[in-house]
Amino acid sequence: MNHTAEEIKSLMIDKLDNHIDPEDELLLQRLITEQEDVQLMWEEMQQLFSVGKGKELMEKLDTGEEWENLNRALKKAARKRVIRYTGIAAGIAAAVIAAVAYLRLPQASPAGKMVATAPPKAILLKIDNGKEIDLSAGGNEAIVAGDARLQNNGKTLTLQGGASNQWSTISVPSGMDYQVKLSDSSILWLNAATTAHFPVNFSGNIREIEVRGEAYLQVAKDASRPFIVHLPGGAAIEVLGTSFNINSYDPAIVKVALVEGNVNMRTSAQTVGLKPGYQASLSAGSPIQVAPFDHRQVLSWMKGQYIFSNTPVGEIALTLQRWYDVEIVMDNQDVGKKCFTGVINKQKELQDFLENLTSTAEVSYYFKGNVLHFK
Repeated sequence: MNHTAEEIKSLMIDKLDNHIDPEDELLLQRLITEQEDVQLMWEEMQQLFSVGKGKELMEKLDTGEEWENLNRALKKAARKRVIRYTGIAAGIAAAVIAAVAYLRLPQASPAGKMVATAPPKAILLKIDNGKEIDLSAGGNEAIVAGDARLQNNGKTLTLQGGASNQWSTISVPSGMDYQVKLSDSSILWLNAATTAHFPVNFSGNIREIEVRGEAYLQVAKDASRPFIVHLPGGAAIEVLGTSFNINSYDPAIVKVALVEGNVNMRTSAQTVGLKPGYQASLSAGSPIQVAPFDHRQVLSWMKGQYIFSNTPVGEIALTLQRWYDVEIVMDNQDVGKKCFTGVINKQKELQDFLENLTSTAEVSYYFKGNVLHFK
């Protein structure tokens, strides 16, 4: 199996820190022994970190977090993936030097000006015509907005009562997710780049909400009050008590995957019932289509993952935009048609996924400013 320069550098950093796993140490030793360029890389790594700035930096790395920062900086210093090692030792040395400079020196733009940093995005709540409330900034706090009573702990908003005619809108930006506990105890879990519209307190004989984007719902059972979810394109889901996933990122293709219970997906021309394990798909101008779905692929986002199976890169790019809040440009539209099988882990850096993508899907990438380009 071929290993990338980044993978080998990570092993070397762990070795230098004396925190390498036994299996990884055996692998590294084998690579050093069998491949001349890897041996040269190891010698240069040792030399760079034993004199000058490298030695000074090593002496100040007291915590595991600092070592992780160095490891991350090394990866960023050499974005291009390398499968074979011939001739790369000098490049690795340059990457190490760049990493040392990166960690030791204040960062500035090429023109010497301060780099502009975009303000962090926030999860916003707006009740009727009231002011917007930032839900992502607070800890465990009570919120009073007119007659509405809410509790926010930074991850979940709980509706505790209010006037039945008050409606609220919550917007979750790219790179984040959030849960809402509605007044009937139903759970609404919103994925990145999703908006939901719902009443502060359900009243009457029908519980109604609207969703744009992707969300998972666990609807509290109430036989006397059906639960209606309004979706783009005039579609709606009617339930009494169930669990299901909605994906309407593309308003022209709305998907509803049923996990538990029973739901009806309806349009002005058609009503289709779903059973657990099946997904209904509605495309503009076409009747509702029903087929089994893969739980791992459809529901993995709630575990901080996205699982792709022979998925076009163009579709993957849309997920990357939502999860990592990065602008993506396809330099060559044919690249978007290439397919990839793998996993995004939200807890890891975008770089980790890009390395896997480029090695298996025959796709190249580069960053121009803050824009990610595929070619």
